[in-house]
Amino acid sequence: MKKIALLAAVGVLAVACTKWENKSTEFKVTGLWTGVNQEVSIEALPFLDSNEVMPSTYMEANFMEDGGLTIDSAGVRLDSMGWSIENDTILVLNGIDLGFEDPINGGGALVPSKLKFDIRTLTQEQFNFRYDTTITLTVPQIPIPVNITVKQIQRWAR
Repeated sequence: MKKIALLAAVGVLAVACTKWENKSTEFKVTGLWTGVNQEVSIEALPFLDSNEVMPSTYMEANFMEDGGLTIDSAGVRLDSMGWSIENDTILVLNGIDLGFEDPINGGGALVPSKLKFDIRTLTQEQFNFRYDTTITLTVPQIPIPVNITVKQIQRWAR
């Protein structure tokens, strides 16, 4: 009887050690997430100060075990890219296009296609991450460079 109780205690301890909180960040992120909203803020003072929160409940993000990521909306694939985790706190997205292009200096992308988002919240129910950058542009007829600050926060739920 004591052996059975001891085995039961060891089993309970083994299960306790495999709690969700003890899993890797990659394990926690992997799976299907439903959009809540996205917040985009663009600031180029004194010319531009914009902050918009857009609902994204019609979107699903599938973070696959092989590092693939697909974004779908009502069964239509919007985007396909890659993902990885750095230092348990950084979500790296490869092949993302935020749509910020340089209309003045040739039209190339102002934001790289490999972005590092700070993970703000990661629970079994919520996944929020944020990207901040400052882009410097030289605009003709403006004597000083213009700094554009871009902030994007994405909120997802299970």
